[in-house]
Amino acid sequence: MALLNALYGIVLYRIYFCVLEVYRGGVVMRFVALDMGKTKTVAMMFDEGLNVLCSVLSGPGDITLDKEVVEANIRRAIDSCLRVSGLDLDGVDFIVFSWAGLDTRRDFELAWSYVGELGYPMSKVVIEHDAVTAFYAVTWGEPGVAVIAGTGAIAFGMDGRGRRARSSGWGWLVGDEGSASWIALQALNAASRAYDGRGPKTTLVERIKQFFNVEDLLDIVTIIYRTDLIDISKIALLAKIVDEEAEKGDEIARSIMVKAGEELALATYNVAQKLDMLNESIIVGGVGSVFNSRIVRKIFEEKIRELMPKAILKEPIIGYKAILGPIIIALRRLGLSVDKNVVESIIRRIEEAEKNVVQA
Repeated sequence: MALLNALYGIVLYRIYFCVLEVYRGGVVMRFVALDMGKTKTVAMMFDEGLNVLCSVLSGPGDITLDKEVVEANIRRAIDSCLRVSGLDLDGVDFIVFSWAGLDTRRDFELAWSYVGELGYPMSKVVIEHDAVTAFYAVTWGEPGVAVIAGTGAIAFGMDGRGRRARSSGWGWLVGDEGSASWIALQALNAASRAYDGRGPKTTLVERIKQFFNVEDLLDIVTIIYRTDLIDISKIALLAKIVDEEAEKGDEIARSIMVKAGEELALATYNVAQKLDMLNESIIVGGVGSVFNSRIVRKIFEEKIRELMPKAILKEPIIGYKAILGPIIIALRRLGLSVDKNVVESIIRRIEEAEKNVVQA
């Protein structure tokens, strides 16, 4: 029955699309969605019938990176998408950027200047913070809160009146509690204390030595501090090791992962509190690689149920599926309805496109 309902919904959507195409005189609307994070950029082109015209992977696009790096990765992603689809920029109606690191007005000004310098028509461009697009990926635009936990962490929510609020997202040096970078830094601190004898023993000492390929833990000081630039995205990869050791029973590693889940729930709660939605049946969900952790998911869900008993918990969105956010924003701008059947269809197409992704 569920399958029949899904097929029925897709058929109705396709009929609606065909009617819309006739209304527009046969003109098909196309858009490019980009998910620009701290480690990679994913670009996909769709038409309003949800056909995937390209799927491309490029380098990181975080606004805090060097201008030349960001612009080059944007250009590679979009140019590759146009080449794969056989179209030029005139054949694209608009481009939706899900952009990591857009925390201030100055950040948005930079983003718009980059787009302008690359020659993309401003009238065709939509730029949103990746926390906003994560919100749409989780809630489809309904009232709720989404929390991102990848290299960094931030929670963002919106109520039924369109009021917005955020929590966390202060960057790896100040906070980003619950993120992969925060987990990695907690692990480094715990390992250093264990090495000195100032803290309890932990298997993280040996795992971190292996990660940095050193024989003495003290040698990581040279690697971390005496290079030209601290690459937090690489250090954040330690989070996976911490989770592995937590699953094996290391108490220190487990305490870090538990705390990560609690912090992500707290940020979510804080946003709902700011928007007076604690006692409402709002949608809540996580986005990002940290939610690959069974421990983090379990603690996050338990804490949300404790703090926000009426919340409707969604399954976490991980990997390429995060591009669902800018896709939904694009569909809403086209005036198309977004429901469960449409989203499930998009996800299936994203999963299929992921298998055939082109490296830009």
